[in-house]
Amino acid sequence: MKNIRFFAIGLLSLVTLAACSPANSAQPAKTASSSRKPIKQSSTKASSSKSSSTSSDSSSSDDFSGRFSLDPDDGASLQYVPGAASIPEIEKLKNLHPTTGFVLRTEDGQEVGGPKERSSYDDVVAAFGQPVSSTDSANPGDGVNVWATDNGDIMAFFRNNVLTDITFRLRGGDANHQSTGSISKSDTPKTALERLGKPYAIMRSENGTSYVYKDSNGDESSFSTQGNKIFNVTSTAETKQLKKITGLDKNQ
Repeated sequence: MKNIRFFAIGLLSLVTLAACSPANSAQPAKTASSSRKPIKQSSTKASSSKSSSTSSDSSSSDDFSGRFSLDPDDGASLQYVPGAASIPEIEKLKNLHPTTGFVLRTEDGQEVGGPKERSSYDDVVAAFGQPVSSTDSANPGDGVNVWATDNGDIMAFFRNNVLTDITFRLRGGDANHQSTGSISKSDTPKTALERLGKPYAIMRSENGTSYVYKDSNGDESSFSTQGNKIFNVTSTAETKQLKKITGLDKNQ
């Protein structure tokens, strides 16, 4: 239980940090030229450079905003997980609706975009049965619960009886030694999952579904989807850096 809990909490922290950072989509900075141009040309060059820079920044911003929104993710990419048809937990994950609990309302009290679908503790129990462990057995709808299934371990986080995040560590997923180095945000979830194969773990939150892989060295990488788009790809190097930032590298 302790190892599973640490795994899920650590994974949740890393994937959330990586997926929510648009910096990963930014282009590398260009090194300034060491040569000087005549003053009479500098105005034209500066204008051109500024226009190019603005275009690049706009393109990067548009790429991120075009792939990620605050709308709830429908888990559509889950259908492309290799072997999904023989893993009933996959379909059950797709039918759940995690939510942060953060709601924007208009002046008259209406939810912006309409009421969001939410899954309760009872909904998750209906899908997977009673949990094998809970951080608060007296009030399991306000804590962390673990399920052991035929196809892997599931950990779900709840607040006020509402599901906020859920992680599924697939049995045998760690035997598929892959990394996300061979995919990019221009790929579709279907193409990425076909190329990488069965993930080590799947994590669902309100705004995205993330897939985690381990290479032959045990290093993790991941990519995150919303609907039928990939909005973030995190390499093994970036994951290591995030572990250093969060201190997770000292606990493994």
